[in-house]
Amino acid sequence: MLYACHCRDCQKQSASAFGMSLIMRRDDVSFTRGAEHLKRWDTRGEDGRSKRCAFCPDCGTRLYHASERDDAAISVKAGSLDDTRWLRPVAHIWLQSAQPWLEIEREPGPCFAQEPDDEAALASLWQQQSNHG
Repeated sequence: MLYACHCRDCQKQSASAFGMSLIMRRDDVSFTRGAEHLKRWDTRGEDGRSKRCAFCPDCGTRLYHASERDDAAISVKAGSLDDTRWLRPVAHIWLQSAQPWLEIEREPGPCFAQEPDDEAALASLWQQQSNHG
């Protein structure tokens, strides 16, 4: 499932107006090289939850985040993928922190002031989009 996150942490880590998070099962992700050399650190997100971050020690690119509440899933930083042309976020989250000059397309996906309470609806939208894209 892919969404655009407008929290201040994603803005800082992407050095842009938002970040893109591609939620995947950890077991479905593999790195073609360098995985044994990734650097990691822990931080807290805008929601106060602890987050483990992994990045490339050579170029500094953030590759993924892992939540303290679900080690089976990781948030791949979608801009780090080799091919991003197929990416279509199903939602925008943390809009209360969005840059005021950014015009956000409110359709077709939902928008949230903060983190959605239930990500099941987003996962369903992602599945529908994947089946039609």
